[in-house]
Amino acid sequence: MTREYDREGAETDRWASYGHYVVGTGLRVVEADRRLPTRGRVVRLLPGGTVVPGPPLSDPQPPKPVVLPDGTILLLDGPVVRAVGRDLDTYVLADLGPAAGPRTAPTVRALRRDGDGLVAVVAEQHASEPTRYTVDTWTLTLRGGA
Repeated sequence: MTREYDREGAETDRWASYGHYVVGTGLRVVEADRRLPTRGRVVRLLPGGTVVPGPPLSDPQPPKPVVLPDGTILLLDGPVVRAVGRDLDTYVLADLGPAAGPRTAPTVRALRRDGDGLVAVVAEQHASEPTRYTVDTWTLTLRGGA
């Protein structure tokens, strides 16, 4: 649940959504949820508790998104790097294949901007040695005004 408060601490609005918040023109949320299968989405929050649904997500706990200057959200959603525009339109930019897909062991996922591109990292904990991880890293180049 997301709540909005005024300066005196009184609740002024609430939404049935939570996750990574992207502000700018309106408020969008890359939802986080611990259910499998997840019901998470990228959504827009409007006054009066209205949640406008956008594209569904496959990852119940997506890592922090990258936001481009034009407001496009880039996120690592399971095995794909996804772009979500201001109007909640979505495009798959890259499929990272099975190495980034569902895991049985605990994983750490990250996406970050690096110069003119992106770096996606997926680290999977070894089942027999919890202090060891297998790390897969992808470097992607952004083109076309990104």
